[in-house]
Amino acid sequence: MTLSDPTHRTAVILLSRGGNGPAAAEELQTLQERMRALLPDCRVTGAYVDRAEPSLPQALDACGPVGRIVVQPVFVPGDHALERWLRKVALRWRHRQPRPEATPEIVFSPALGGLAGLADLLAQALHTAAGLPDVAKTASARWQHDPVAWSDVPVHERHVLVCMGPRCTALGAGALWHRLVRRRQDDSALRKHAMVLQTGCQYPCNHGPLMIVYPDGLWYGRLDAAALDRIIDEHLPAGTVDEAHLVHRTG
Repeated sequence: MTLSDPTHRTAVILLSRGGNGPAAAEELQTLQERMRALLPDCRVTGAYVDRAEPSLPQALDACGPVGRIVVQPVFVPGDHALERWLRKVALRWRHRQPRPEATPEIVFSPALGGLAGLADLLAQALHTAAGLPDVAKTASARWQHDPVAWSDVPVHERHVLVCMGPRCTALGAGALWHRLVRRRQDDSALRKHAMVLQTGCQYPCNHGPLMIVYPDGLWYGRLDAAALDRIIDEHLPAGTVDEAHLVHRTG
C-alpha cells in the first residue's frame, strides 16, 4: 500500500447547526477552505445537524473512498443527547451501505465547547475587539426604523410548517424544504395559498420528514419528493388530503 491509497486518507466533516440566510453557509464554507489549507492531505467538507443541507448522511456519502472519517462539531453549546443520537445516524448510514464491513472508520471529535484551546482563541478575539469602533459609528442612519412590511401578515390560506429538526434533517427534510420554496417562488397562485415556515423538532421523529398544514390540522409524515408534489398540487389549492402520508389529524 502507498500513502496515496484511499484507505490511508482521512475525511473531516465540520458539523454545524443551520441558520436562516446565506451568512451561515458562507461562514461554514470559509471555515472549510481554511481547514483544507491547514490539512492538505484530508478531504474536508461541511454538514448541518438541522435546518439546512447537506445533512450528516449526505456528507458521509460525499466523503468517497477514505479510510477514516472524523466528525468535528463546530457549534456551542453542545448537547449530549444530540451527540449520542448523531452516532446512531452514522451507524445507520453504515448499515445502509452495500458492504457495511468495508466502510471507513467513523469517529466523533470532542465538542467544540470542550476544547481546551477555545478560551485562548476567544481571549485573542477580545484583544482584537478592544480596537473596534462603538456600535453607533457603524450603524445605519436609519437604525431606529424597521421595514413597514414587518408589520403585515402575508396573504395566505394555509400555513405549512416543515420540520427541520435534527432527525427530519437527517432523513432528507432539507431537500424537501428547498423543493417547496422553489415551487412556491415559481407559482404566484401557490404563494397566495400557502405561507411556509421551518420549525424545530415537531415530534414524532419516527414519522419524519414531517410537515403540518394549518388550519387543516393535518400532519404529514415519511415524506418524499413525490408526496410533497401531490400535497402542493392537490391539498394546498383544493384541500385534497394525501391519505397515504397522513399520520395525524388535530381535533
